[in-house]
Amino acid sequence: MALESRGSPLEVESDPFSNASQRTLSETVQPLADAYDERIGDRDRSTWLWFDAVEPAFRLSCVDDGAEQRVHDAKVLATMFITVIDDIAERHGDRATLEELRIVPFDARAADPTRAGVDGEYVRFQRELWDALCEQFRAGPRAAEFEALFRFDVRQALQSVDYSALLARQPGLASERELLTYDVYNMMLFPFADIDIANASAFDPRDLSTLRTVVDHGQRMARIGNWLATWERELVEGDYSSGVAVRALESGLVSPAELRALRNEPTDVAVADVIERIRESGIETTFVERWEREFETAIDACGDGESFDVRAYLEGFEPIFRSQLARRARTGE
Repeated sequence: MALESRGSPLEVESDPFSNASQRTLSETVQPLADAYDERIGDRDRSTWLWFDAVEPAFRLSCVDDGAEQRVHDAKVLATMFITVIDDIAERHGDRATLEELRIVPFDARAADPTRAGVDGEYVRFQRELWDALCEQFRAGPRAAEFEALFRFDVRQALQSVDYSALLARQPGLASERELLTYDVYNMMLFPFADIDIANASAFDPRDLSTLRTVVDHGQRMARIGNWLATWERELVEGDYSSGVAVRALESGLVSPAELRALRNEPTDVAVADVIERIRESGIETTFVERWEREFETAIDACGDGESFDVRAYLEGFEPIFRSQLARRARTGE
């Protein structure tokens, strides 16, 4: 699938989800979003509203009629959950709190908000958020069948955050290969697919292998779009875990010493210099091309699932990618 553009693959005509800020969160999500604003506040409401808008685009076709809102709410809560953990690791570099947050999905009461060095408000909020997410997941008619898989996939997402935290301390560790192995799980697409099939009476378990293969490609597509949309903002924040920054590091365009300096003392001049070099290098364009290859490879490799539409799932990422590129244009140029 070729993305139409105005001469450059990085330029898109419009954001398909430009009206996301005008949306209203559901009665299930709204109280937790309000609590997040009051108690955490690392991000503004636009993060949840954008995901609220894009989620139906990549929902599996086999989700039961009438289960759409439950699926939708569970995924918005799951997005909030991983974002809180990711921000503790990457924005705050708070290892002690991160260790407690990693416990929550597997033994929430064992996560100790009073432990020395831990920001207890994050732990208390995350326990409440996880309880709400589990309530939505377990309401699915096939939740018991797929809950073990869901927890396994959440564990992989937490490992991706752990990898990013490790990378922040050791930039010399960075490689695009490992990012595409570990970091992509941060997109939560496997847990999202688990939420869908927990609410899909027609899903055939014999399609699990096909589903997980196509989701594997989908999460790389989603991560590439996320990298393109956020790498400049993240560099300003001293975060160089984006694939764009790592490609610049591996190619010798920037050095580990420069990236460490950006994290320790991100001056406007130093950040602007690195950003300009990356913009002019063509690295971003290579990631757009990689996105297109992932799509074509997934179509060729996966064929058709008997109980869900592979092509519809993958094509759902195109408007999301357009939106990510449009967000890049608003924040990075």
